[in-house]
Amino acid sequence: MKLLINEIDLGFLSSQYENIEFYVFCSNDPLSFISCIVCVCETSHDIVQNWRSIQNIVAVYHQKSGGFDAWNMYLAFFCNQKIPTWDKYEIENNKFSARKIVVDEFLEVPNIHNLIIELEKQLLGSDLTLESRAEQPKENLSYLEKYYRGAPLDSKNESRAKRALMIDNIIESLSCNEN
Repeated sequence: MKLLINEIDLGFLSSQYENIEFYVFCSNDPLSFISCIVCVCETSHDIVQNWRSIQNIVAVYHQKSGGFDAWNMYLAFFCNQKIPTWDKYEIENNKFSARKIVVDEFLEVPNIHNLIIELEKQLLGSDLTLESRAEQPKENLSYLEKYYRGAPLDSKNESRAKRALMIDNIIESLSCNEN
């Protein structure tokens, strides 16, 4: 999945906030729709002072009520300056209308390409890698494994009794090895 710039008219935002640039990015996967409005601010003060009113305007004019895409709406605020930790925490943990991301101390002047790269890291985890691991030898398994390995998972009375016996054995083992 990739994020693509979307040519949605954000004049309703641009007319309200002259010092902030707005962009819309959408995912290219119709089954996993993500929409993100990006606010590139000149100063951290612009973010702290305006994030609430921006989210309110976005909720009224851009966000559909209900439906799948309402839950996959993001507001991302970018700035080259550091935003106070408490303000950043408050913005990112606010649950009204959309999920929020704050990227402060952005190293470069944000352009479209840089915004896409950072948003794909933040939203899609594009910077994550999967390491292949060799299977660990059996010796490294928990010493309790011998007590619960092969436990029956069904709801038969015999299975319940066997699981109860296994639990008793674990408790007894822990009691004996307490010190």
